[in-house]
Amino acid sequence: MKSLKIKLPIGQVLLQSIIWLSLFCIAVELFARTSEGRIFFQVESYGSSHPHFDPQVIRIKAREAQDGHIDCIFLGDSQIFYGVDPSVVEQAYFDQTGKFIKCQNFGLGGLKPVTADALTRLLIKNFHPSIIIYGTDLFDYTASLSGSDASIMSSPWVKYQLGTFSIDGWLIENWNSYRYYLGADRYLLNGDENETHIESNGHSLKFSEKTNLSQQEQIDYFDSILDKPEITEEQLNGLHNTLSLNTDEIKIIVIETPVNPMFFTLKQFSYNRKVHPDFKNILENETAQAGTELWLTQDTVQIPEDGWYDLVHLNQKGTLYFSRLLGEYLGSISFSTAE
Repeated sequence: MKSLKIKLPIGQVLLQSIIWLSLFCIAVELFARTSEGRIFFQVESYGSSHPHFDPQVIRIKAREAQDGHIDCIFLGDSQIFYGVDPSVVEQAYFDQTGKFIKCQNFGLGGLKPVTADALTRLLIKNFHPSIIIYGTDLFDYTASLSGSDASIMSSPWVKYQLGTFSIDGWLIENWNSYRYYLGADRYLLNGDENETHIESNGHSLKFSEKTNLSQQEQIDYFDSILDKPEITEEQLNGLHNTLSLNTDEIKIIVIETPVNPMFFTLKQFSYNRKVHPDFKNILENETAQAGTELWLTQDTVQIPEDGWYDLVHLNQKGTLYFSRLLGEYLGSISFSTAE
């Protein structure tokens, strides 16, 4: 008696489909790892919704691949992003010391101390710089968590780098084609409007001239968006944790990023004048405890009057002036470079 055999063509088709899909994905990945593939796909993403994060990661990786080990990284919010030009810092450092140094700007708009801790660990793990210069000011400590911080930490790759495993994080780290897929999706949504103004060294040229807002409009705007400067414990812990990463091999240095003096002289901002001395004391105590350097600038660096883009950010002239001073300051500090 013949037994009844039931064939499952659907199962066979499914298996073949999986095999062919796997082969296709591998072929795409192999192509994505070639120079032709990089030219073809062009845009990649690390899964963050922050407008500056992907461009900054892409640029620092490309800079390292092209020029070798990066000695110093500038980390901070938009004041660093727009206001520190690594090429000017490098030249000023060379003029001061006769030594070459490679610097990269990793400023991100809206970055707060609570997230600077995580990014510092990420930068150390991936790039091993000799020095990280963290720029901060009084207004970084007035909010528990900003939208920018949440968007930075939304990246599965960031979480993966910091020890939280996910399939997305693993794919972003290991599969070029997956980063290009995420990049294409992001490009379709946003285009490249947030990337074209960022140089290869991470410095943004967007604030080159001066804002179209009048002085009073600027005062009203910043008065509406800035909270009363009361230093929060959460942000202070972020600074403390960042400085705890300071070692003999990797120095974490803090610089105070200056704001326009009107933030301390105008009546609307009179409270800032009362809190600023306490803020300076906190920075002095924290950096002393960590055994590292601190450059206080608000009362010592006089930015030219025409060097401001607005009340908070420097324009091209102010950036040139401040970056040159920063390079000279770094030249006075002892730390080892790749040379």
